[in-house]
Amino acid sequence: MPVGGYDPEDLDDRLETAMEAEGTEPSNWLTDEERREWERGGSLVDLLGEDDIRDLLGEDRASDGPGS
Repeated sequence: MPVGGYDPEDLDDRLETAMEAEGTEPSNWLTDEERREWERGGSLVDLLGEDDIRDLLGEDRASDGPGS
């Protein structure tokens, strides 16, 4: 059973919402080839890098270390 927020479809929805927020463009996050793949139904979780995902979701990398 997937955990809420960790289901790839849930993450894709959150990433798409963040990517489409006012003032952002998918081209800021995806190459032309990745964008075509996304438009064909590709997963943003698979297409985006870890840092881009963190940036889009507004996660602080400093909280990743030991003791967080």
